[in-house]
Amino acid sequence: MRSFASAIAAILSEATLAPSRASLAKPRGEPARVTTASSSLSRPWDLRGVSLMAFAHGASDLYSGILPFVIFFDVTRAGLPAWCQGALAFAWYLTSSIAQPIVGAYSDRRGRWWFLPSSVALTAVAISATPAATSLPALVACVVLGGIGSAVMHPEAGRYSSLLGGSKRASAISIFQIGGQIGYGIGPLVAAALLAHGGGATVVAMSLPGVLAALAVAAVLPSFARDADAASPRRIAPGAAPQPIDRVAVGLLVVSTALRYLVGASFAYYLPNLLTSRGLPLTATGAVVTAFLIAAALGLYAGGALADRFGHARVAIAGLVASVAPLLLGLALHGPLAVVMLLLGSALLSVQNAPGVALAQTLLPRNLGTALGLMNGVAFGIGSLGVAAVGIVVTRSGPDTALALTAFAPLLAAVAYFGVDRERRNRYC
Repeated sequence: MRSFASAIAAILSEATLAPSRASLAKPRGEPARVTTASSSLSRPWDLRGVSLMAFAHGASDLYSGILPFVIFFDVTRAGLPAWCQGALAFAWYLTSSIAQPIVGAYSDRRGRWWFLPSSVALTAVAISATPAATSLPALVACVVLGGIGSAVMHPEAGRYSSLLGGSKRASAISIFQIGGQIGYGIGPLVAAALLAHGGGATVVAMSLPGVLAALAVAAVLPSFARDADAASPRRIAPGAAPQPIDRVAVGLLVVSTALRYLVGASFAYYLPNLLTSRGLPLTATGAVVTAFLIAAALGLYAGGALADRFGHARVAIAGLVASVAPLLLGLALHGPLAVVMLLLGSALLSVQNAPGVALAQTLLPRNLGTALGLMNGVAFGIGSLGVAAVGIVVTRSGPDTALALTAFAPLLAAVAYFGVDRERRNRYC
């Protein structure tokens, strides 16, 4: 585990050890301005600024929700084999998720406020252009460009959310994540409505929400960015020794988040298999899955608010352990009570998300964007591979067995948090 954790966090070393020239530059005659790692945490939180980050996140993730429908539409229309869907999805995952820590490391050192609105606009235009692509290479290019935009947006917006959150970092991260969850949930509805009509106007109509959102963010963000960047801990005193990185703790956080994502995504993907096999109509099944995702958004907010009051690790462990029983009961029971248990399990499972990101940013105070990239990018990517493995179990043993086994994974995620807590005590106590 130590070697895996070290490999996960190795990308952080250069960014942390070598502050950028821009961060140390000062006007002639002025004393150097030094911002410590804890200064941003002493500030009161800026709810308007955090809400702006949530809005930008939702505008970008709207196109993450649109993309699966667009890929299906394009592949079916062109008569391409089904493996092309998987290849395009992998191209999106590779550029939008795996690249996040790399982009985050650059953003932590040289990030600028205009990265955020530009990345939202890039994702909106690129993904909206996919229905007009006339060849597979053009389609891949659109998906990759959209993924790059998403990879730039997440670390940059996550960094600003943390800085603007001040003393309520976990609450700020939870609001930021709720914005993305809402945008992602609306995406399929937007895609279905626009693709049903088709025509060249689809490209313009689909890109319009993202482009308008990017313009709105560009108009408002500079005033918030100045205050946030002034509190950024990437400025260090000349000659000061940089803080060492607890690679083991960071790696354990990534593993824990990957396990949590594995459970939530597996239930979202394979609940339709389970519910339709029990005779539930497709429309009702869709409503249950939508409610499952909305319940997760409620858990996101609760996790952030509770973590700021009771501690990040404690709240994350409690949510993970408490989620197991409702998820298992939701699978074992039938009818409305089963749905209630599934929604409760989804909410409790998502409590871990915001405390996990906030804790990672605490461990990496000068790499806020990289921390979010690791937790939202690498961890989600690892969890996605697990979702594919769960699909094999669904095929061989049925959705009941596969999801029941998956429901125990939060216990392993909680154990990882205990490991993080022990590492921190050994290092700092």
